[in-house]
Amino acid sequence: MPIDSGLDILGKNSALGAIYSSLERQQLDAPKCHPNTRTAVINNIIDWILGIIDSEALILWLYGAAGAGKSAIAHSLAKICENCGWLVASFFFWKTASERNNAERFVATIAHQVALAIPAARDLIGAVVEYNPFIFEQSVDVQLTKLIIEPLHQLCSKGLMFDIYPLVIILDGLDECQGTSIQSGLIKSLAASFRDSPLLIRILIASRPEVNLQTTFNSPSIQPHLSQLALSGEYSPDEDIYLFLEDSFKKIKREHPLASYIPAFWPSAHILRDLTRRSSGQFIFASTMVKYVGGAPHQLPHRRLDVIRRLQPPKSEKDMPYAELDSLYHHVLGNVDDIEAVKQALGVLIVLNPILMSSSINSTEIMDDWLFWQPGETEACLSQLASLIECDVKGYISILHASLSDFLLDRSRSRRFYLCRESILGECAALGLRQLQKQKFCFNLDSV
Repeated sequence: MPIDSGLDILGKNSALGAIYSSLERQQLDAPKCHPNTRTAVINNIIDWILGIIDSEALILWLYGAAGAGKSAIAHSLAKICENCGWLVASFFFWKTASERNNAERFVATIAHQVALAIPAARDLIGAVVEYNPFIFEQSVDVQLTKLIIEPLHQLCSKGLMFDIYPLVIILDGLDECQGTSIQSGLIKSLAASFRDSPLLIRILIASRPEVNLQTTFNSPSIQPHLSQLALSGEYSPDEDIYLFLEDSFKKIKREHPLASYIPAFWPSAHILRDLTRRSSGQFIFASTMVKYVGGAPHQLPHRRLDVIRRLQPPKSEKDMPYAELDSLYHHVLGNVDDIEAVKQALGVLIVLNPILMSSSINSTEIMDDWLFWQPGETEACLSQLASLIECDVKGYISILHASLSDFLLDRSRSRRFYLCRESILGECAALGLRQLQKQKFCFNLDSV
């Protein structure tokens, strides 16, 4: 029986489905940027790759709200880098894929791609595995050093030049890797392993702005090697979302089996603007709408859009317009430590504030006072929802997904996370009475 080579063993220990161009990702309809969208963000990242901006930064952290389009940008960048000859490796984490939701196969997957991208490194990397087939049981630091860093440094010491320059590694969805300590450890290991490399290496990491990742990226050991890019309104997501919706509906009108029944001027510019507004800058809402509207060959697309717009009811209980979006919300809320405290804060934001209008409870300080919590408790509570809710440096609270309230107020969608409007208003009335009693007590003290 032939003995497996080092590269064969390396391949068997790799998560090949995590590579950006894998069949597994293709079958899952991996998100990618719509043509002529996200150009400003992509151009900014390319400038960093080429050293035009933040030339000393080894790592660029691309972060944004859940559904903001990070994976699509990472995928499109991987394709651009591959076409330019810069890409040496990619790893796309995914929460429901057993080989992609942990770090066990991470280094082997990266090393396998490095060996394929840099022919001169193949024998060196293969020799390491042949000498120690159990290296995959060792720490991430040891694997990175032995399988990637040392082989590349050996090539440099021999004066060999690579055709690939710069060397780009793209990691997406790091927040979907199991274990917050493992996520932080990967960042630290990558920074420590590559920061002294004589090669121009660029590592793009895309994720949600989870608290543990913010803490890690802000640590003194990472900061000198880091550049950060937030997917915010600065990059005009609404314009891109409008273009995506416009082109997607045109495609539905061209290709849907029932296209002949679709009204000629459907949908109107007014409807497109309304759908863009409801997307609140998050591509996942827009893409979920498009998949639902055009995804049923035996149903009229314009009627399904009316379901989205609440002008028509769904045809059955199985007809779920927001299935993908609901899955996202369940995932984020399902990872919360104290869900009852989170629901209490969300109840104030989503149910009470629209009634209060201009006097709404819109900051962490006011929320702490209203709920009789200790100072800082609201920020600590909502920090678990950093990919859905933002608390700025002044403590002002913003809900990043306009559709979150629809989800939470619909029991059939949110289930155990459901916010009962009547119960919340009853609790808020009780809190209001306590506030009056507190103020009366303080007034009496002042009168003494």
